[in-house]
Amino acid sequence: MTNPTNNIKTLALGDEPAGAPGSLAIWGLILLAVVLAVLALGLVWLKGDLLDFTTLDARKTASLWILTVLVVVVILHLVALGLGAYSMVSRLFLRETGNRSNAVEPIPALKRDARLQYLSEELRTSHGWFWRYRMPWLLVSGADTLIETVAPGLKQAGVMHIADAFLVHAAPDGIEAALWRKQVRQLRRRRPVDGVVQVEQVDDTIRPDAELPRALAGIATDLGWAAPITLLHAVPATGKQPEKFQAIGALTSGSLRRADKASPHELKDKLTALEQQTGTIGVRLCGKSRRTPYLAEVSEYIGDQHERIMTGWDALIASKWLRAPFAGVMFAPVFKVIQPIATPVVTPAVAASTQATSTGTTALNGMTLRAQPASLLPTWQEIARDVRRLSGKRVGFYWPNALAALIMALAIGWCVAMTISAIGNRHLIHDAQAASSAALAAAPGTPAALRAQLALQHQIDMFEYRQQHGAPWYLRAGLNRNDDILDALWQPYRTVATRNLQRPVAQSLKASLTNLAEVRADALQSHDAQRHGYNVLKAYLMLAEPRRTDPAFLTNQIASTWSAPAAMSTGEWLDTSQRLASFYADHLKAHPEWRIDASSPIVTAARNTLANQIGLANADDTVYQHILDDAKGKYTDASLTTLLNGTDARGLFATTRTVPGIYTRAAWDGVIAEAIGKAASERHVHGDWVLSNAPKEVIQEDSGPAQSARASSAQGAMTTSPAAADADADAFAVDNKRSIDDLKARLTARYFAEYTAAWQGMLNSVQWQPAANLNGAIDQLTRLADAQTSPLIALMKSVQYQAQAGRESQALTDTLVRKAQSLIPQGDFLRGVGSEDKTRQPAINPLDKPFGPLLALMGDTGRGAGNNENAANAPAVLNGVSLAHFLTVATTMRLKLQQIAASPDAQAMAGSLAQAVFQGKLSELAQARDDAALTAASLGTAWAGFGDALFARPLDTGWQTILQPAAASLNEAWRASVATPFGSAFNGRYPFFDTNADASFAELGRYVRPDTGLIARFITTQLAGVLKAQGDQWVPNGLAPQALQFDPKFLTAIRQLSTLGTQLYSQGDAAYRFEIMALPSVNVTRTELSVDGKPLAYFNQQESWTALTWPGNGLNGRAALMWQMVNAGLQQAFDATGDWAFLRLLSMAEIKPLDSTRYELTWNQPDAAPLRYVLRTQVGAGPLDLLKLRGFRMPERIFFTQGFPSGVAGKAGSVPALPPLPPEMMQ
Repeated sequence: MTNPTNNIKTLALGDEPAGAPGSLAIWGLILLAVVLAVLALGLVWLKGDLLDFTTLDARKTASLWILTVLVVVVILHLVALGLGAYSMVSRLFLRETGNRSNAVEPIPALKRDARLQYLSEELRTSHGWFWRYRMPWLLVSGADTLIETVAPGLKQAGVMHIADAFLVHAAPDGIEAALWRKQVRQLRRRRPVDGVVQVEQVDDTIRPDAELPRALAGIATDLGWAAPITLLHAVPATGKQPEKFQAIGALTSGSLRRADKASPHELKDKLTALEQQTGTIGVRLCGKSRRTPYLAEVSEYIGDQHERIMTGWDALIASKWLRAPFAGVMFAPVFKVIQPIATPVVTPAVAASTQATSTGTTALNGMTLRAQPASLLPTWQEIARDVRRLSGKRVGFYWPNALAALIMALAIGWCVAMTISAIGNRHLIHDAQAASSAALAAAPGTPAALRAQLALQHQIDMFEYRQQHGAPWYLRAGLNRNDDILDALWQPYRTVATRNLQRPVAQSLKASLTNLAEVRADALQSHDAQRHGYNVLKAYLMLAEPRRTDPAFLTNQIASTWSAPAAMSTGEWLDTSQRLASFYADHLKAHPEWRIDASSPIVTAARNTLANQIGLANADDTVYQHILDDAKGKYTDASLTTLLNGTDARGLFATTRTVPGIYTRAAWDGVIAEAIGKAASERHVHGDWVLSNAPKEVIQEDSGPAQSARASSAQGAMTTSPAAADADADAFAVDNKRSIDDLKARLTARYFAEYTAAWQGMLNSVQWQPAANLNGAIDQLTRLADAQTSPLIALMKSVQYQAQAGRESQALTDTLVRKAQSLIPQGDFLRGVGSEDKTRQPAINPLDKPFGPLLALMGDTGRGAGNNENAANAPAVLNGVSLAHFLTVATTMRLKLQQIAASPDAQAMAGSLAQAVFQGKLSELAQARDDAALTAASLGTAWAGFGDALFARPLDTGWQTILQPAAASLNEAWRASVATPFGSAFNGRYPFFDTNADASFAELGRYVRPDTGLIARFITTQLAGVLKAQGDQWVPNGLAPQALQFDPKFLTAIRQLSTLGTQLYSQGDAAYRFEIMALPSVNVTRTELSVDGKPLAYFNQQESWTALTWPGNGLNGRAALMWQMVNAGLQQAFDATGDWAFLRLLSMAEIKPLDSTRYELTWNQPDAAPLRYVLRTQVGAGPLDLLKLRGFRMPERIFFTQGFPSGVAGKAGSVPALPPLPPEMMQ
């Protein structure tokens, strides 16, 4: 316990300035707590599995708890620091554990002024923990002389206890005013003072202080608190003093602020009333025997200084510096001779001397007793009572308030979050209950049951996703029940899935296995049937043993086995069944309790049947797959970069595909070959769990009848003669070796088939990057044919190396012997030498056939170097085709292009070369292009993509730089000589346009005649090299360069016009020869058809054919159709004149083909039956072909062009010159 003596000892350091709490005391624990929180968060997120925080939601929850504990610890630390708990605990600890025999121990430096320290110790001793706010503290401000009249000694004491209140001087002696107020603020942080008392006195010579608002604002800033302000006027009084005084003043009913305009009037009224009351009472007291005139003097003071007081109030209220509420004004009589009240005052000197003493016995003796005027006691009491009803205002930032607001906001937010979370989780629980109840209530196997199961499945999917990735923020706040709901949903899902999915699927699989078990052992099934039976057994066993589940496989089996309900549409069933099956298969392994009870007899019978049916093929698959699995990951994939061995192919060709590392020569030489030999020699495989009862049953490769036969043979050998036993042993050894060789051959063939497919896929994906201009094409061909840096040569060498995988190494002596045999004539003396080699069949390399075309380009026939006989037997198609020849061709093309580029008139030279191509003439470039195409074609269809990209496309690109500008010129020539004149001749004329003006047959023949027409002559003179005649049509020449692409409209037009010209102008002039026959119609007695003056009358007699020729001589071009009914006269159905009149009549008929030469023509009449005729043609559709000319437009281009390359056309700076036209076409 503390006492005043010990407290005085604590104050012994006297004049040392009080310091703020150390930085380590404030921030040390906070920093330690933050570091521990960070370590805890790191442990939760990085090593959460060790602490059972496996899910994301669990880690987030743990993180929230860690942060909450951190905030609570920091808050408690700051509260304890503010209340001085650490200091008190430290002192109590030192006091209890220190050396009691010692004298006074050294006392640490004071944290604040000795007077405040003394006061705080006394109040803590007398009032306990809540000493700070038990009594009001009033800060007294004003002139020192005035303060001395109302509170004598306060200047020296700094703080004084008077009338149940503590008076605190605003600027006491011995300390700076700002530091003093800061220490007061630290002593009472929440409310440094309860009120500010401004002592004033006004008269005719003293004016109101204009700086008073600024001074009060400065005090509020130092304290960090704007306390209610009370103005205390010290009124000089004379006469006798009464025994009892009362407080005199006018207090406001509310706080006064600058915005409150009614407050000055309220104060004025109260001040006037106070003046009257004090005057009345003062007069009454003056009339008594004991004359006490102080009230009258106060009334006189109020009356005399009324205006000045109001002016000061108005200035104070209107000042922008006013930050605190205005409490009121008090008037205190001050007598020259005061009625003393002794009050102990501790001055700094007294405090210092008191703390310097060795004991506390002289503490009270050293204190100064100052007389306080009794007239002020009621005033102090009233002010102390009045400030309780008013609240001050915080000035500046105050972290406890901010922290409290933050905590309050967090608490409100947490409550809101908990409310939202509770509502959301309740809604989720309700939805989950509704989904499970609906799924359980639905009839099993019905569409409604499947839809309800799907809805339940969606609920589980949602909860599983939230379990893995965390629930939404609005469902957390400590009330998340995601895992509990998910656990509760599994039981109803199991029930529903068993009824709707598991039971029908298991029954269907069981029925299929029963049928499979009844198949005869010697009845061979197809591979598809065997695979289907195997898959059914595998799916059935997965349902019985969930640990073996393969979700993807089981999903497909369930979807294909599950029968659809009758009332569900096919589309909905396919979607629903796939979703349900996938969900069930994905979760079966995690829920082994969902297993079915498999029928052991059915499973055993099905296994036996499948083992007999599948046999050796399944064993081969298992062995092969095991070999590949062991080799995977040991060798890097072969990419284009690795195959080029450092050469640069950028700008030439590229591909993104790679060859897996297990299909490289390194893998074959290093692992695959040895693994195949080892597997074949061991002749066993690990048993398939589907076909065996044991987890790893060993199935002999030659199990079955053959093995039984050999076993029987071996058993018989034990009882037969030794010679027979040796023969049987030899036969068994031969069979055993043949079995090993067969297995090795099958595995090797399968590996190299996949090896070839992998390399074909990669090499055929190579894409040539075409050049944009002539210079680019020259640069590409230069790099491609360079003997030192050609990426093509590097690639072909790498491919040749990879294609030699599987070849047996040959000894040097064997090679020399074969060379000698090929050079020296084989006489009798050499007939015995090497006879064994002659009888030996040549080795067949596994990759010689698939890679043969590529090896042939490199000069490798795959049958041993230096073997002339084998070289002579090489395929004839490969003779003359090689990589060296292609490089020579590419060099020829490059030199020719360089010659064109360097020519003074590159445009004319390129044009002549292109014209030679279009006209079908031979040239060096055409020969080079043909050789490159032949090289690409020699690779065959298996390597077509590779050959086209690296052999055909490079030279085609060079061709394109020359042909594209020429193609544009040829397009212009076509447009100028054919398309534009054709349009001028036939625009606005029938049948090309639906007008009354007819086109001229003679003009049409000038264009479309088969031999002399403008179109035919243009093609034969300008396009003979790219188009060829096929019958009566023109088709693209397959041997022409593929760098140019024909416009499909051009090909369609010339085909149509060439066919039309051949049929219409076969005799020179336009003429179609055909026959026509009228058919009878209901109620029609007569029909008459007239074509160019030749009538065809029909009046229901025997039908007969009438031969016609159209068009006629052109002098009487007319077509008419008339008919007559039973009850009506002759009527006109159609009548027109002109060369094309008959075609106009045909265009109005409905045409129905009867066969390849006959067509039924029907003219519908509004008031009669249809008029029907049959047209029989001699060639094609006869005049009906001309109907295709309606809407016909002559195309204006021959080739597609995407602008001129910048090589040839751009060099001359103008459009290339047009090829020369024949003289007859220039007319």
